[in-house]
Amino acid sequence: MAMKAIHTLKNNLQSIKASPERISKGYALGIFLGTTPFIGTKVFIALGLTYILKWSKIASVIGVYHINLFTAPFFYTLSFFIGKSVTQTQLDFRFPYKMTLSSVFNLFVGNWEILKALLIGGLILGIPMAIMAYLFSSSILKIQNNN
Repeated sequence: MAMKAIHTLKNNLQSIKASPERISKGYALGIFLGTTPFIGTKVFIALGLTYILKWSKIASVIGVYHINLFTAPFFYTLSFFIGKSVTQTQLDFRFPYKMTLSSVFNLFVGNWEILKALLIGGLILGIPMAIMAYLFSSSILKIQNNN
């Protein structure tokens, strides 16, 4: 399963019409933004930043969507506990029983400390993930260009 996902990612990145450097930077930015708790706005932030920085918009959106409906519960739980540990807050995180837009909104808005823990944890996880994504995508794209 993981090999299929890697193969799909490789095909998606190689099909983008841009320089390998711009694709790799856009992808890394998307991965980084995907780790932040700004649900619903990450794609718009990615598109805005890649427009300004002249990086690949498509690659950044691909990166953002790697933290998706299936991976988000695990990732955000880990992110929360890392952020909670770093910020030394005494919070309990109870994932909503029924996922609705209002329950997610209340989860983030209801307590600034939760948002802060998610943001700090996401940044701690996101920086090395973005670096690895950049290196990985660069290696894929450089191999493609050498063929």
